[in-house]
Formats: sequence, structure tokens, C-alpha cells
Amino acid sequence: MKIDISPDITKDQFFLKDQKILEKIVSLAKLQKKDVVLEIGAGPGNLTQKLALKVSKVIAFEIDKRFKPILSTLPSNVEVHIEDAWDYIQLHGKFRKKKVYNKVVSNLPYCLCEPLLHNLTFLDYDKVILLVPKKFIKTIKKNPIFSSFFKVEKHLDVPKQKFNPQPKTDSAVIELIKLPDPVKHPNLPLFLKQYIYQHEGQKTRNSLTEGIIHFYRLTEEKKITKNEARERIKKSGIPLKILESLPLTSSIYEQIDKNFIN
Repeated sequence: MKIDISPDITKDQFFLKDQKILEKIVSLAKLQKKDVVLEIGAGPGNLTQKLALKVSKVIAFEIDKRFKPILSTLPSNVEVHIEDAWDYIQLHGKFRKKKVYNKVVSNLPYCLCEPLLHNLTFLDYDKVILLVPKKFIKTIKKNPIFSSFFKVEKHLDVPKQKFNPQPKTDSAVIELIKLPDPVKHPNLPLFLKQYIYQHEGQKTRNSLTEGIIHFYRLTEEKKITKNEARERIKKSGIPLKILESLPLTSSIYEQIDKNFIN
């Protein structure tokens, strides 16, 4: 089914038209029949259709209702949501831990790049392959939260000429690779950085105290008292102003790297 729909750049609609690159994205995802894939920004379903041929289910989101007729013609294993993916990302990130999908493969709308990564920090997943603006790679590497959970591997450069319409910047196909579990591979600074982010509603002092106690219980079955944890924090030399604040800036992540050792 063909529908003549002009992309809407106000909705970050830049559709990849190169079939070889679409096939490369599918290949990088190493899809298996048992997989359930989340795709955000399905558009006309160019990538969705290729994913559906390989997996048990595709959960596809597209905010633009104009694409509903063409997406409704996709195979029956495609669960189409004609709505903003934001609520779903939030629900299956911070608020629901059930593993509904095990892979994420998307030509991601620019506006959802950072929100998706923030919520992936709370989820268990097998593989994430994303087509993102090339400059976003630097954001991932420099962001203290993102770099506390995964590293980014660039697989493929995608020139802006490969899209319709043509965006202002080149893109890249990347993979997000989870860092080694800081409990299974004991790493106190990494554990603390992950812990304070996942408890960002608490004062930094409190989440660090809890984090130290949990780390030694999980890695060494060693009981650390609150007073012992607080003494460890005191000796770290982290400024009181940071300890008494919520962990909402990069400062605390830098202080943990500087002042805590395994």
C-alpha cells in the first residue's frame, strides 16, 4: 500500500530511504524469532516491515495519524501504537521493570534520543541499535549518567543525503552496550553512580550511604553499618554542598570517580 505523505519535520520525521542501510540495521540487531522489538518512530514502516519478518513481535510507535492506514497493513505480529511514545517509555522505564521487549531498534526521533537513554538505564535489555544524529554520540560519551550505564559503539555513518527530507546533520547507526554489572564485577564507583541516579529523589548523602551498604552486602556479604558508610563518605572529601543536594548535576559523578576506589 502506497500513500503520498509529506514528512513533517516538526515531528522529527526524517525517513531513511536507503534499503541497504535499513538491512544493515536489521543485521546489527542480530534478531531471533523469539525477540520482541520496540521501534519508536515507525513512519511509513520501512524498518518495521523488515523487523517483523525476523521476530515474534514488533511494538511500533508512530505519533502521526496519517501513517495509520499504511501501518495497519503490516504483518499481524506488529503491534501498532498511533501515539506519542513518551508515556510508554516512562512506564516501562522508571515505573515498570517487567521485560516487555528485549531489543530496541529505531530510527529515533531526535527529540526522544535523551529521554529514551535515560529510561534504558532502568531496564534490562539484550540489544539496542539506534539511528541517531552523529553529534549525539558525543552527548552520550560526555553525559555522566549515560556513561555510567553503557558505552556507545558506532557501526555505520549515514550521510544526511540518505534521508527524506534531508536533515541538517549527518547520522550514525550506534549500539548501546551495557557496562559490566558492578556487582558481578565488583566496581564500587560505578555501582554508586548507578545507585544515586536510580535514587535521584534522595539527597546525595542518603543515597551514597545506602549504596555503600548495598554494595558490600551484595559483593562480599559484608555488613556495613550506616555510621561506617557515613565515615567512608566523610573521608571521601566530597563537599558538603554536594552531599546535601539532590544528585542532579555532573559534579557528584565526578566526585565519586575522584574520591572512591574499589
